[in-house]
Amino acid sequence: MKLTDLSWRLKVPLAITTVILVTEIVVTTLLVTRAFGDARRDLEASAESLTTLLARSLRDPLLRDDLWLAFEVVGTPLAARGSDSPLQGVVVLDAAGQVFVSTEPKRLPVLTPAAGLPEPLAGMAARAMADKRFHFALDRGAGGPELAAAGPILAEDGSRLGTVVLDYDGAVYAERLRSAVIEVALVSVPGLLLLVPLGWYAGKRLAEPLAQMAQALGRVSHESPAEVLKLLPPEGGDEIGRLSTQARQMLDGLARKAALEREVMASDRLAAVGRVSAAIAHEINNPLGGMLNAIDTALRHGQPDAVSRKTFGLLQRGLQQIRATVGALLVEARLDSPRLSAQDWDDLLLLIQPDAAARALQLHWQIDPAADTDTALPGHEVRQLALNLLLNACAAAQRPGPGDEPAEVVFKVARAPGELAVVVANTGPALPPERLASMFEPFVAAGGGEGLHRHGLGLWVCWQIVQRLKGHIAVASDGEWTRVTVSLPLPDAHAGPTPEG
Repeated sequence: MKLTDLSWRLKVPLAITTVILVTEIVVTTLLVTRAFGDARRDLEASAESLTTLLARSLRDPLLRDDLWLAFEVVGTPLAARGSDSPLQGVVVLDAAGQVFVSTEPKRLPVLTPAAGLPEPLAGMAARAMADKRFHFALDRGAGGPELAAAGPILAEDGSRLGTVVLDYDGAVYAERLRSAVIEVALVSVPGLLLLVPLGWYAGKRLAEPLAQMAQALGRVSHESPAEVLKLLPPEGGDEIGRLSTQARQMLDGLARKAALEREVMASDRLAAVGRVSAAIAHEINNPLGGMLNAIDTALRHGQPDAVSRKTFGLLQRGLQQIRATVGALLVEARLDSPRLSAQDWDDLLLLIQPDAAARALQLHWQIDPAADTDTALPGHEVRQLALNLLLNACAAAQRPGPGDEPAEVVFKVARAPGELAVVVANTGPALPPERLASMFEPFVAAGGGEGLHRHGLGLWVCWQIVQRLKGHIAVASDGEWTRVTVSLPLPDAHAGPTPEG
């Protein structure tokens, strides 16, 4: 896998951790280098000061050839040195380049020539004797650092009386360097152990909004915009916040586009059904008119008894209702219809009672007396609307399980200010949102339980009637009741109670 293919949740923490590591390495290297440099400079400055001091103190012993006094002078620095001082010996050469005095007379006896001194002492002595200047050497040897310093002993007139050579213990100096490195490590390592986890955590926190954005946008084509919106990072003024704002606007546009596509598809289906239903309605109208004429002729010219007359009246109203249904299928139809009256509600109850009884339903019938007078609404269309809703409610009504109370269907009609309100409700499980959204489309399941779904034009006809009467129809389902509420505007503004359900 390429580095560019890694997730930003890894890239950002890795980048921050790398920066911390590189910074710590650079800082530690600088600190160690500075510690080494400071140690060298301190040792060199100390050696130069000691060489100068010894050179002044050894003038008289050299001029008077006082060996014992010179031995006391060179022994003083060793006696006063600290435990961490790398100074381990002092050698004094006379003007002839021979050992005049030494702090280690057994190893470096008197009159030993300068060339016979061990390195790097011999080299330092030769250089100091050649140019009468102070010299300091720090070289790497097989056993560790090799340290030495040398400086001239000058008379008042500037002539060379001798040379002071300082011998240092490289092991002690190396231990001082190791102590300096340990001190730097004690400062750097805990900081590194603290900063690396903090940097990794901060990097993950910084990259988390990017990961959220990628995850959300990756689900755009698989989940609804509402679900994708929950995954987006919060809006803000930074780049990710502005990107989140743009993504939300894009999702809103996609949601509107999807809703528009559904509306277009529904319109296409309605248009297709409208064309088919119009053709069917035209075919039904002719025999329907003949049957109505036959009933009218029988009533006018025959001599039916009371039962037959009542039966003919019911047939006539039923055929008028069929004629109104056909008119609902013809969107442009304009059939004359008598005004809504109490007889229409009675006929409706007479028609729905057999169906409710066959299904063992409890039918609750509540008609506001104010709804029977002066409604100025077409009776056939309102009755067809109510009948379709009642038939659908009876088919969908059910109780959650066996042994419970019978299922119920409620029908309420009331006068509200400026409108007639009709409520049809039935007990049953909650309808899913997708079914509620397509409730009034033709040939779509609209019932409640399994095996009780109804397919056809019933609810679509209801929707057509409500639209033609310039009313409003809505469906709500809460898991216990499913309610259809219809509001039909009235030409007058008489107030009345509103149905509850």
